[in-house]
Amino acid sequence: MKRVLIVDDAEEVRFSLGLALSGAGFEVQEAPDGREALRLLSESLFDLLVTDLWMPGVDGIALLKRIRTEQPRLKVLVVSGGGPHTPLDFSDALARTWGADGVLLKPIATVDLLCEVNRLLTPVLNPR
Repeated sequence: MKRVLIVDDAEEVRFSLGLALSGAGFEVQEAPDGREALRLLSESLFDLLVTDLWMPGVDGIALLKRIRTEQPRLKVLVVSGGGPHTPLDFSDALARTWGADGVLLKPIATVDLLCEVNRLLTPVLNPR
């Protein structure tokens, strides 16, 4: 079973993403911020990190930078509704610049979430 860590300071977002992913057969763990996410990532292996960008304390960009240094193969999906005075397209570009494997903009339809998660976690076959 694939393991997913969801990081978002909004409890209702963590709940809805977790419900969709666990319902699709993923093992889900949640963290309210980047600091807790880093602790969980140091203790357990995950197949995918789903993180918000704009959170208090250790935000999604700082988390993404650390992950790309410490666990470069971990797939990262950024989910963002934008930040204070930050347009959505800027959030998307910023996440991709720092190494996000995918970006979804809130609000997120369950079908879009599951399609993107499956895309990220499906190994690419290398035909000979």
